[in-house]
Amino acid sequence: MLFTKVALAAFSMGSALAAPATHQPQARAIEILTTATTTVTTVQKTVQGELANLEKLAVSVNVNTSALVPQLEASLLTIVGEVTKIVGSVTPLVTEAVPQLVEDELKNVPTLLNGVLSIANGVESTVQKILDNVADDALKAIKPELQLVLSTVEPIAKPVINFALSAVGQTVGPIVDEVHSLVGSLQNVVGGLLAPVGGLLSKIL
Repeated sequence: MLFTKVALAAFSMGSALAAPATHQPQARAIEILTTATTTVTTVQKTVQGELANLEKLAVSVNVNTSALVPQLEASLLTIVGEVTKIVGSVTPLVTEAVPQLVEDELKNVPTLLNGVLSIANGVESTVQKILDNVADDALKAIKPELQLVLSTVEPIAKPVINFALSAVGQTVGPIVDEVHSLVGSLQNVVGGLLAPVGGLLSKIL
């Protein structure tokens, strides 16, 4: 009888100690999500400043090619460096198992998606303005940097999209609807950048 009581007590204690483990995957997913969101938000601000500078340079009529090219290259490479910083923080979103989160736990997902979408849209718009306004000789000189900038978007967008879809799973609600809408928008932008026919990258190759 005593053994039975001790065994039951031990079982109850073991169950109580083990119970929090069921929440660990959710906690880890939220931690990774928070880190990725913070990184994207910080990088987004820097990238927006460089994109604005590129747009000014693209329409500048008082800067000759020899002076313009180094400035364009510098801003483009800064963007590449900044966007690359995001890769390390978003990679765990897909390399670690992602549990389905309830709607309240999903509140940072739209922020993350919006940040990446803003960067992708900004890159698309700015590169198009460069192609439309910069002289052919300058374009030829910065072709490698343009290709590099465009190719950095998918490596950050893809894991974010996969994570978002895994996290929402079969959950329903306004935040989930927003996530699906943002995922669709981000997929469209990335497709527009990298499409083999008609994509921005194909115009530069």
